[in-house]
Parts: sequence; C-alpha cells; structure tokens
Amino acid sequence: MKKYKKRSHSFILTLALVAMIGYFVITLIQMQVKIKEKEEMAQLTNKEYEAQLLENEELMNILNEDDEAKYIERVARDVLGYVYPGERVYYDTASGQ
Repeated sequence: MKKYKKRSHSFILTLALVAMIGYFVITLIQMQVKIKEKEEMAQLTNKEYEAQLLENEELMNILNEDDEAKYIERVARDVLGYVYPGERVYYDTASGQ
C-alpha cells in the first residue's frame, strides 16, 4: 500500500487565505482608483479657485477705480459694444480667440 503524506495544513485554510489575499488586492485597487478620482477633483477645484481669485481681483480693481466715467466707458465698450460716432473698431481674428 501507498503511504499518504500527512498534510501540514488543511485545504479549507489555504482556500480562506487565498480568498483573503484576493479581497485585500481588490480593495487596494479600488482604493487607488478612488484616490486618483479625488486627486483629479482636487486639481479641478484648485483651477476653479484660481479663476475665482482672478475674477475677485478684477472686481476689486473695478471697485477701487477713482474715475467712474472711465469705468462706465469701459463697460459700454467691452460689454455693450458701444463706440464713439465715426470710430472704427477692428478685431484681431488671427490671434485664435
């Protein structure tokens, strides 16, 4: 008769260990994906923050202007598109904007 080697560990224990390692690996991968998404969201938020700071600075400059007539003229030209009588306005279309 053949002699069978006595196993030093059971099949169930090995299976449980493999399942645990698999679970940890899958969880680690999912965490890395979530971290990457959060980093991208943080970068987007930082860009929005910087844009808002620039807009706030521009608005503060407008509020601090001493010459109200100059501000009104700039708004009329930039926002409303007004020009002086007989004035020609040229737009540079080659700049890519």
